[in-house]
Amino acid sequence: MRVLAIAAIVASLAVPAFIIASLTMPAFAAEDPTKAEQYKAAEEKRKEADEIEKAYKDAIKRTDRGQPAKKADPWGNMR
Repeated sequence: MRVLAIAAIVASLAVPAFIIASLTMPAFAAEDPTKAEQYKAAEEKRKEADEIEKAYKDAIKRTDRGQPAKKADPWGNMR
């Protein structure tokens, strides 16, 4: 559970950072034609990061479904 909470926090910080970065890239690319190449590379990296994030979330969803919640009872054998 704790790992999922940490992953959720990281994802909630990473997604807005990618959005802000992607919004600022066109302004920088418009200034200099050589930066257009860099913008394309940054856009590809962003798309790749989005794909990785989606694959990660899908993997988390798959692992949560298959594991039933098992309650620990340390005194179960004594009863």
